[in-house]
Amino acid sequence: MSSRAATLLDRADELLSAAAGTPEPSERFHLAYLAALRGAGAVLAGAELRAVHRPARRPRTRNAWVLMARAEPGFAVWADFFADRSDTRAAIEAGVTRSVPADEASRFYDEVGRFLHEVEDYLTGADDRSGGAEPGSGAGRRSA
Repeated sequence: MSSRAATLLDRADELLSAAAGTPEPSERFHLAYLAALRGAGAVLAGAELRAVHRPARRPRTRNAWVLMARAEPGFAVWADFFADRSDTRAAIEAGVTRSVPADEASRFYDEVGRFLHEVEDYLTGADDRSGGAEPGSGAGRRSA
């Protein structure tokens, strides 16, 4: 695992831990989303390391979910899952009154934990991305 990927994954874990300790559901959702973004960055760093033989080309988008799905198609379902929640994150950051129900924030937090577990498996070579759990399947929880 590259040091860049390890740093991003560590930061994701810190953000997920902070989310666990936040009583406000919207803030829990927001911190968990930021943790997922760091996880996506770790996947991108890992994919760059694995793609040493591919010519580098400048991405046309800066969307982390699009870039992650392109770099590692095995994470495409996760990319779609998180992209579908980008509007909620943007509304929270903009200060728009958008409450997130506590049960939704908790489920999202759990899914981010699963995602980060899969990212760690991918980066350490324990997961070849030929299968793996999908969002909502309840498999593979990562503890914060």
